[in-house]
Amino acid sequence: MVFSNNKATLSKIILGICSLPIILLSASTATHTIDAFPKLKIESWPHKHVFVQAGSGTKVLGRHGGSSIGSHYDNSNQQPLPLGVPFDIDTPLFRGKMLIRFRSVKSDDEKAHNNYFKSNKRLMQTVLQGQFKKRMKMSDVYAGSIFPQPLAGAPPPTLSKVMDTVIRKVAPGLVFDLASDSPKVIALMAGTSQTMAINNRGEEPPDITLPIIEENVVHKLGKSVGTSAAKRKKTLSNPKHAANYEFNTHDVYTFHTYDEALDYGRGTMHIPVYGDMDIKPHIGKQAWSLTGIAKGGEKLYDLKIWHAGGK
Repeated sequence: MVFSNNKATLSKIILGICSLPIILLSASTATHTIDAFPKLKIESWPHKHVFVQAGSGTKVLGRHGGSSIGSHYDNSNQQPLPLGVPFDIDTPLFRGKMLIRFRSVKSDDEKAHNNYFKSNKRLMQTVLQGQFKKRMKMSDVYAGSIFPQPLAGAPPPTLSKVMDTVIRKVAPGLVFDLASDSPKVIALMAGTSQTMAINNRGEEPPDITLPIIEENVVHKLGKSVGTSAAKRKKTLSNPKHAANYEFNTHDVYTFHTYDEALDYGRGTMHIPVYGDMDIKPHIGKQAWSLTGIAKGGEKLYDLKIWHAGGK
């Protein structure tokens, strides 16, 4: 998934412990299904070497303000999702819109794509905006990637437990697991988003297509948490503190995340000193994912990312 600044530091720690250079965020309690490779011929993929589709339980209703993709778009529909333009989603926990950009992948809005990436080293961006359908503690909502099958070259369970212990001391809200049959690292959404905004229903929320999305939570979370993104991330990445705050069903939430290490478009990870490493072989013949999920397994969104070389 995406890294906040403290996650970038954390990735260096993990890379020093484990020979498998993967940092992934996922939810821990969902029941996963194994997705089939897209039926659409690779040469017909509109975004060339990458194909993004909706996962189970995620209805994509169409481009936001534009043409309909289909009122019941899910992983059985072989149409790819748009990249670089917002699309509307509806799930058991959330209704709103999303925008995803991959630096190395063709965009459906090249001008906005270039404008976003031109002055930074970011490799991908995800923006989620909308309303929750249920009240939930911020300590119960995660963001990341889910893998239904084991990873190749994963560390042995004993080493994985040692790694998890070390990581919990650095980041108590992060659980690292590469050795199980359902590999996972979970992180709290409210604590890992680079910027976050909360607006009253009826107010104009941030334009998610703009290159900069401002932090705007102090009026809802209070000065002890919301005066800066750094303070919010430090507080809400700790489950003990995050349990004191809730997502409600009437405000509009915006979560902006990006990554400077993991390149979802190319399937590589940038490692300091070493350079870029291809991690597609470690993922195997399964989709990468971008997923928002709550304890108990209900999903805010679920997107599957396929690479042409993964068939």
